[in-house]
Amino acid sequence: MTSKERVRTAVAHRESDRIPVFELSINSPVASDIMGRQMYVGYGGWLVGKMFSEYMMEERTLELVMRIFQDSIELYSHLELDLYPLPTLPLTTERVEPVGENQWKYTDPDSGFWRIITYNPESDFHSEIDSKLKQEGIEALREYVNWLEQCPSIAPPDMVAGLKAVLEPARERFFVLGQADILLPTGSSWLPLFLECMALEPELVERYFEATTTEMLSLIDAQAEAGVDGFIGGTDLAHTRSTLISPAMFRRFIFPHLRRITERCHSHSLAFFKHTDGNIESIEREFLLECGLDGYHAIEPSAGMDIRRLKQQYGDKITLLGNVDCGQVLTNGSQKDIIDAVRRCIRDAAPGGGYVLSSSNSIHSGIPTENFLTLLKAAREYGAYPIGAADSARRGRM
Repeated sequence: MTSKERVRTAVAHRESDRIPVFELSINSPVASDIMGRQMYVGYGGWLVGKMFSEYMMEERTLELVMRIFQDSIELYSHLELDLYPLPTLPLTTERVEPVGENQWKYTDPDSGFWRIITYNPESDFHSEIDSKLKQEGIEALREYVNWLEQCPSIAPPDMVAGLKAVLEPARERFFVLGQADILLPTGSSWLPLFLECMALEPELVERYFEATTTEMLSLIDAQAEAGVDGFIGGTDLAHTRSTLISPAMFRRFIFPHLRRITERCHSHSLAFFKHTDGNIESIEREFLLECGLDGYHAIEPSAGMDIRRLKQQYGDKITLLGNVDCGQVLTNGSQKDIIDAVRRCIRDAAPGGGYVLSSSNSIHSGIPTENFLTLLKAAREYGAYPIGAADSARRGRM
């Protein structure tokens, strides 16, 4: 069975030959160790903070894009993963200049909006630490929304042809996931301002989501034409204890636009999976069922998300992806801890289909390579259908 067939069977809630295996992101330190050379992959700060900035300053963005596609496809092929998510790319026309050690200022030449990115080599973490919006407040946000409503599409006419070309090596091998999501600015320096405006300037926030989601729909159309097999969105909606915004705010601002995105994906007969960290219990039914999602990733166990319960309540309606703890088990656990976690997820979520095994977020830079490889080995050893066959065969040999 091919990866495409395997994933489509899982999404249809049927059992295939084995459970599909997936990672949303594999950071460069782990990937480089596996492949024996520097790999330009993942969402770590070395790539997205440092390399993005340096290549863009040197006007070598296209060279970097091609390197990212080449390395990520090679890595996912080597690991024999079943789903391939489009990698994070420096798709921006901003000008970049250094403003300090491992700090860069990004400025949009058309709007004048700027932001400052920093990279911490010790943690391999990057973040936006300042911006025009953070400094100038609600009036700047109002100006920004006005600009969003008037600015040209970021899906250029040649995007489809270019995406088809770079994805050609992946389309036969993988179930390819395009990118689509609501643009809640969770990683931005101006998130506190945005949350304040949800209460004080709700109409402005609604205009922001209308403009950004409308643009996202055009990007969905372009990726669908290029031949992706489905979509995944990576914006976080929750933290360890609860959602980032109240259930009422979710219903007013997020729900309608997630529905628009899901419906546009479905108009192309393509599935939409939604990633979020954290505990979503306060919005669980609306999020998992009423938004029309086809899959939920990453089901964080350290946030109290119990995949066994989710399988029992929603397993016939939505595909579950994830739940192997990457916070403690994959980072600090023994090989036995990792194997036990993989077997638990398979036992609780795989029967009947509708499950894709992955970590509970990504293979971040703090995960030892051997621990990730242990996860993959256990997934193959215990993930064959019918579930439990490997254990039965082992007991028969004893």
